[in-house]
Amino acid sequence: MASACGGKSSTNSSTSSSPETTTAGSETTAATPAETTTPAPEQDATLKLAFTSDMDPPDPDTNYQVQGSNVMGSVYEGLLEYAPDSSTEFKGLLAESWTAAADGLSYTFKLRSGLTFADGTPLTSVELKAGFERRSNEAVKSPSSYMLLPVAGYETPDPLTFIVKMKYPESAFLSYMASSFSPKAINPKVLADNAADNAIEYLKTQSAGSGPYVISTFVLGQEYQLTRNENYWGEKPYYAKVSIRIIPDAASQVVQLQGGDLDILAGQPAATTSTFEGSKDFQVVTFPVLRKAQLWVNTQAGPTADPAFRAALRSAIDRASLVDQVWGKYATVSKQMYPTGMIADGLAADDWTFDPAPLSGLAAGKKITLAYPADRPADQQAAEALQTQLSATGLDVELVPTQDADAYGWASDLSSAPNLYYRVPFPDSNHPDTWARLFWYNNVASGFGGFLNFLGSGTTAGDTAMDAGLPAVDDKVVAEKYDAAAKELHDQVGIITLADVPDVFIAKAGITGFAHWLPMPLTLALKVLRVG
Repeated sequence: MASACGGKSSTNSSTSSSPETTTAGSETTAATPAETTTPAPEQDATLKLAFTSDMDPPDPDTNYQVQGSNVMGSVYEGLLEYAPDSSTEFKGLLAESWTAAADGLSYTFKLRSGLTFADGTPLTSVELKAGFERRSNEAVKSPSSYMLLPVAGYETPDPLTFIVKMKYPESAFLSYMASSFSPKAINPKVLADNAADNAIEYLKTQSAGSGPYVISTFVLGQEYQLTRNENYWGEKPYYAKVSIRIIPDAASQVVQLQGGDLDILAGQPAATTSTFEGSKDFQVVTFPVLRKAQLWVNTQAGPTADPAFRAALRSAIDRASLVDQVWGKYATVSKQMYPTGMIADGLAADDWTFDPAPLSGLAAGKKITLAYPADRPADQQAAEALQTQLSATGLDVELVPTQDADAYGWASDLSSAPNLYYRVPFPDSNHPDTWARLFWYNNVASGFGGFLNFLGSGTTAGDTAMDAGLPAVDDKVVAEKYDAAAKELHDQVGIITLADVPDVFIAKAGITGFAHWLPMPLTLALKVLRVG
């Protein structure tokens, strides 16, 4: 689905184009897709990276966080992936082509020949099937098992053909298969040797994939090391090793980059990033990403339970000034309820005229709470800027730094939850359902969505629109339904979007081959990075 889903629903093959990425201190350069790179030199070089905190165990079926995406995308592979130019297109990974039935009830994937796992074990449709089946195993408790809920079964008529049979159509299915959290191929020998617990303990510290790297060291709180997979079926990566250390403090990461102990940084505040612009020793590389700064609004408690107050509060936010103050050139003012690129321009509009006067007339004697993630300095900066804008109307705004775990419990007791929650989330894929259902679905008790609807936003009509859009096989119907769902949230003022925030990396000069997947922030395709 070109506009709504990020891929095609008919026959597909591996194609992509190169986006332009801004590199400080040089002319504009292009990120090179994996399929156009020249053979990587067999260099005994180490790529040095840092995480701000530990990742979850590197099990491809249970790791469900952005922190571990650089590792998981380097050691495991699925059928498809998003094009490395950070566009909405899909390209084949283990699959070289794929077709979808017109009724949406089956998908046929043709695998590449010569695929192997890291230990040399052949990877055919039969081995791939085992990985898919593990994802649905209830004992594994995979948070991304929802991707396979519409699947009725699998067929492997020959070693290179993998057929997925569906119980019912699901317009997001191909986007799931391209997601960083898609089902992955897992070495059947590892699964068989560790069958007693479905290899859960083994995969907490070791890898069993087909990717360009293998996990050689995994020490929580200290360091993860990846080593080049010398049996890799594709082009071997330039870097022989990847070292990832846990460095919680962003400023300490900068010091180590400048001292030569790190090669690339991600997630630095805009003020820090701007200091590297124009440097001859470093470069700043920017990619589009499906990420939006926004506010969840508690429509059930306190002043924000009043629709007129919510509308006035929204109009008192000057998004242009906020973007300039917090992100500068590293973000743009939000225009849609979805991240840019997820739905066609002109749909799902989130427009309003900045006017603090209505809130000034309602603010006297009123107080609201504005929560934000406690461990993210950039989020604190944005929350403080919002506090300043809203307080200028006479409204009393209390900031509440919050741990993520606490935010997950608010929906069960909205009377004691904050009035606003600021966060910069991302979806699992480019299909609008992976945004709308996750953050907006109101009927959480149904089990059909709303897992990150922190403050109970949304309406019954919005839920109905999502439920009609997901099984649709017509692109126009999909766009229409998710546009309708967005309009419900906009009119309710259940979500207030603020800015589209791209992915920005600071790297040593001379590193090239940057490739990035649209839905996944803070992540690069490590296998194509190189020097020169």
